[in-house]
Amino acid sequence: MTTRTLAHKETATNEMVGAYKIKNVLPTRNIRQIDPFLLIHHMKPALLKPGENNRIPPHPHAGFEVVTYLLDGSFFHRDSKGNDVVAKGGDINWMSSGTGLMHSEGPSESMVKDGGTIQLLQVWINLPADKKKLDPTFRHYQGSGFPVTENDGSQIKVLIGSLDEKKSPVVTQTPMFFYHIKLKAGKLLTIPVEPADTAALYVLEGSLKVLNETIETGDLADFAIDGDQLVFTAVKDADLIVFGGTPIKEKMVSYGPFVMNSFEEVQDAIQRYESGAMGTLDS
Repeated sequence: MTTRTLAHKETATNEMVGAYKIKNVLPTRNIRQIDPFLLIHHMKPALLKPGENNRIPPHPHAGFEVVTYLLDGSFFHRDSKGNDVVAKGGDINWMSSGTGLMHSEGPSESMVKDGGTIQLLQVWINLPADKKKLDPTFRHYQGSGFPVTENDGSQIKVLIGSLDEKKSPVVTQTPMFFYHIKLKAGKLLTIPVEPADTAALYVLEGSLKVLNETIETGDLADFAIDGDQLVFTAVKDADLIVFGGTPIKEKMVSYGPFVMNSFEEVQDAIQRYESGAMGTLDS
């Protein structure tokens, strides 16, 4: 087994998405994507007051997948295909936008009424060219359905892909992995990866040592494609995600909520949105 080295280390930036303060993990100034992962936003724990309704209004998406992993609270998803679902802590909402649809999201009615803490990760995953032409789909995965592997000082929830004979129920268009890991201080963890896959990690809380580099809360570590295992040690109790996959390696042209393979395809997506072909959604 060959241990991978680090290619880049970046620190997530603070940004606003609507009324929410988020950490923009990906893309960064130096890392456009961790192919096929295009974007990761970390909404850190936020306390909503009773009556506070910071929903994100209807907007379009086309050409990629939008994955919302809810860490705490309850969050609704509604789209122009008639899906209307509330995710709770540990759940995943998985929307494959394909040819395009409208959706909105935000705190559930119960959270708006009673208030509470909300925390989530939103992830954008690219689709290969032929999959961008598929009809939009939506799937909801309950947190209880994700397998967990526990060893001395570590807990790994397999959200996408497989690890140690544990397989996620999530079906993907291309091979990829996404693990939510909690690691006790002083413990070392080795994660096997395919030699040609991309791989990265993001620390939600705590700190790690990767080779001689310290990775702190809010840091993204992008691994070079030069080995078949990731090795890191928790300096402090760490809460992190590890992700990557088989790169699509196609030309990508993105414009706001549209991710296509050419400027002409982006123009077509805009036209379909403006003509109402992606459907309508009141709220």
